[in-house]
Amino acid sequence: MDARTGADLFSLSFKWPMFSSPAVAGNMVYIGSDEGKLFAVDLVDRKLVWTFQTESSRKNGPALTDKEGKPNYSVAMPSMFYDDIVAGVQRMFTVGAILSSPAVANDTVFVGSSDGNLYAID
Repeated sequence: MDARTGADLFSLSFKWPMFSSPAVAGNMVYIGSDEGKLFAVDLVDRKLVWTFQTESSRKNGPALTDKEGKPNYSVAMPSMFYDDIVAGVQRMFTVGAILSSPAVANDTVFVGSSDGNLYAID
């Protein structure tokens, strides 16, 4: 968004929700997703330049993703019964959601994941 006017400059679409706050370093923005992926967006070219995927996302993501690439909550939560919802949320976290905000030091991006790992990507 333009800081003065609030007008949109550009946007990108992603399939899974994101609760991670973005980290901006130079001309790049890094943001994690519930899909267990970290996205790097070039602010000058206004495009996605790379994606890092956690091992848990590669392993568990396909079973919890629908044919359109969106989260398949109905597989994780077979009913709206409270216990099924709680178990379903836990099942969704097996994808290795990146809920933490990335941190950038030098040319390395650090980010934690719900799979219990801290990743350093350079």
